[in-house]
Amino acid sequence: MEDVTAILFIFLIAAIVILWTFSRSRRILENWAINNGYQILSANIRLFRQGPFFLTTSKNQVVYYVTIQTPEGIKKGWVRCGSWWWGILQDKAEVIWDK
Repeated sequence: MEDVTAILFIFLIAAIVILWTFSRSRRILENWAINNGYQILSANIRLFRQGPFFLTTSKNQVVYYVTIQTPEGIKKGWVRCGSWWWGILQDKAEVIWDK
């Protein structure tokens, strides 16, 4: 019974960390949009297909493919949340727009 409890505890901790990661990265994305006067129309997390951020993203960062309403019109692009070393503990967002 102790083994089952330990396994359940580990799964619970893992679930909490995953939920916090996605919540925190979404907050960074939303703050980036607000600070730049953008409205997020759609945002999809890209775990594997990371577009122009492929091979340059650490495991501590989260990449989104976004559709944004800007004052100039609708734009699509890639937003990477967090820094290389500190990940999503740092409020950082980088964007590369689609051409």
